[in-house]
Amino acid sequence: MSMIELKKVGRVFRTSEVETIALENVNISIEKGEFVAIMGPSGCGKSTLLNIMGLLDRPTEGEVILKGTPTGSLSDRRAAAFRNRTVGFVFQSFHLIPSLNVLQNVEMPLLYCGMSEGKRHERARQLLEQVGMSHRLRHLPSQLSGGQSQRVAIARAMACNPDILLADEPTGNLDSHMSAEIMQLLLQLNQKEGRTIVMVTHNEEQAHQADRIIRFFDGRQVE
Repeated sequence: MSMIELKKVGRVFRTSEVETIALENVNISIEKGEFVAIMGPSGCGKSTLLNIMGLLDRPTEGEVILKGTPTGSLSDRRAAAFRNRTVGFVFQSFHLIPSLNVLQNVEMPLLYCGMSEGKRHERARQLLEQVGMSHRLRHLPSQLSGGQSQRVAIARAMACNPDILLADEPTGNLDSHMSAEIMQLLLQLNQKEGRTIVMVTHNEEQAHQADRIIRFFDGRQVE
């Protein structure tokens, strides 16, 4: 079963003076349980591609199908609800909320899942234990290392039990030791839990740990 299908997807950014082609005629099919790495030079459209896969952005042309559901006709509200149930995001800069502690950050997506307070606490604690952060529940993001912050971000991404994880340079701000730990955690989520993972990376070694690599150049698939 294809979890993600992109058919003839293009994305153009326009201003009054310039037109920038970010993606052109992209055709990708990613199966359930695959771990796919997206590679290419900076500015080639990798993050735009991830945003379109995760319904954070809409293509200028073409079709995006997630879990067999065509998404082009979804209203913004329905797309947001579908995204919250289906996709988890992991970002290079973590995007944790500075004023909330670790437990509260992981609980945040569960507010939109309609989960009761008690169940939110239980789910968040389970996830933080899974990523090795159960000893930091009351710490603020400013009190965490980069690796710890990314572990919390991964726990948050899994909060609503999504089938798909989209990771945009998840080790880009980490040293080699922490990068290896985060990569191992992602591999475990893929291999043991069967989550479909799409990861943008510049790291060839990490990319070759994925099931396959899709390379981009100037908004086009080249491999």
